Amino acid sequence: MKNLSNLNLNNKKIIIFDLDGTLIDSIGVWNKTDQKIIEMFGGGKIDIKTIQSVRDNFLRDNQGSDIYIEYCKFIINKYKLNVKDSSELLKTRVNLANEVLSKDIDFKPGSVQLVNLLKQLGFILVLATVTTRRQLNTYTTENKKMISKMNIDDTFDFIISKEDVINKKPDPEIYNKIMNYYNVSSDECLIFEDSYTGVLAGHNAGIEVVNIYDKYSDDNRDKINSLSDYYIDNFDEFIDFLKDYYSKRINDNIFDYDKKKII
Repeated sequence: MKNLSNLNLNNKKIIIFDLDGTLIDSIGVWNKTDQKIIEMFGGGKIDIKTIQSVRDNFLRDNQGSDIYIEYCKFIINKYKLNVKDSSELLKTRVNLANEVLSKDIDFKPGSVQLVNLLKQLGFILVLATVTTRRQLNTYTTENKKMISKMNIDDTFDFIISKEDVINKKPDPEIYNKIMNYYNVSSDECLIFEDSYTGVLAGHNAGIEVVNIYDKYSDDNRDKINSLSDYYIDNFDEFIDFLKDYYSKRINDNIFDYDKKKII
C-alpha cells in the first residue's frame, strides 16, 4: 500500500464512490435485518458477525442480476427457514430494513464535505453501488437526515446501481461501464471503497482504490490492505490531503468549511 502523499491527481478525471459502508453507515442495518429474519422464520439465534461473514462470502462468490433473490434462496437453505418463496422473503427483508434506512441512516462524517469539495475542484463524480434503485429512492426522497445534507441525484454526475449491471462486485463490470461511458482509462479514475469485494472490484478494473475504514470490514482487513492503493481512517484525512495538494495551485478559500456543520 502506498502513502497517500504519493497519490497524483493531475491526470484524474473521474472520482467514483461506493455508497453502503463508504459514504453512509448502513452495513449494520442489513446485519440486524438478516438476524431478525432468521429468528422470525425459525432459523434460531445467529450472531451478527457470523451473519455478515456468510453474506459477504455469498455476495463475493455469486453473480447475476437477481443476486438478492439468490441470497434469499441461500439463507432459506442455510438456516433452514420456514419459508418457501424467496421473492416474498426478499420483500420482507426490504420492508424490515426500510424504516431504519428512511429514518436513521446518515452520511459518514466528512463524506458530504469531501464530495462537495471534489465537485468544486472540477472532478466528475460517479456513484457506483450494488444498492437497488428502490433503496436509493429511499435515501433521496424519504431520509430527511440525508436530504438535508446532500442531494445525491443533483450532486453526482452519473449514478450506476444494481439494475445497471449483470455481474456484481468483485466483478469489475460496474467500473468498466463507467470508463466506457466517459471514454477514459483506468489511470484517469480513482475509487473510494470500504469492503473487500468493492476493493477487489476496483483492483480487477485496474483503477487505484482508496480504502475508507469501516468497522464491518475488519474481518477482511488484511485482504483489503493487500489490494488497496491507499488507506484513510476517515474522510477528513483526504480533505487535509487535498488542502495540502492544492495549496499552491488554487485559492485556499475553497477549503473554508466548517466541520461542525455536517456531522
